[in-house]
Amino acid sequence: MESEIRNQVMELLSDKLRRIFVSENEISGSFDLVKTGLMNSLEFVDLVASLEKMNGIEIDFETALEKGDFTTLGGLIKAFKK
Repeated sequence: MESEIRNQVMELLSDKLRRIFVSENEISGSFDLVKTGLMNSLEFVDLVASLEKMNGIEIDFETALEKGDFTTLGGLIKAFKK
């Protein structure tokens, strides 16, 4: 499921990544989608909502944000694996 979520995230972000000339291979698990400026907080919420819909899962934002790494690619994947 981890690679499936990663693929979905990369698909949803493909236009943004192309615009800044970054390939998906350059994005590691510690890459912070918000702190790097790739997304603003509203775009991140939209991304999570899209992933929830695609996977039939609802994420508890409060719990996920408490972990401190939710906005990283790895943290996002971890939230969806549970």
